[in-house]
Amino acid sequence: MFGRQLEREILMALADEGPLSAIDLAGMIDKHPLTVEQACDRLCDQGDIRSVGSRRYELAASGRHQLTDTEPTRNGSGRSDLNGLAD
Repeated sequence: MFGRQLEREILMALADEGPLSAIDLAGMIDKHPLTVEQACDRLCDQGDIRSVGSRRYELAASGRHQLTDTEPTRNGSGRSDLNGLAD
């Protein structure tokens, strides 16, 4: 269960802030950078996020779909934040 919650926090942070490094993500969600890096690797393998170089990640369409209509993003807004993001 911990892994799923961490992955959701990463997806929400990327939806709110755009491409971020694992270090930046770790600081935002208060988790160890190695733990976040491992979760990002899993999310990349699942197609929910993608690497955009220099170990930075962005939300992929599959990750946006997981967040859509399930809960608001970290800044309190809902689906409308995700609609304008490009793949």
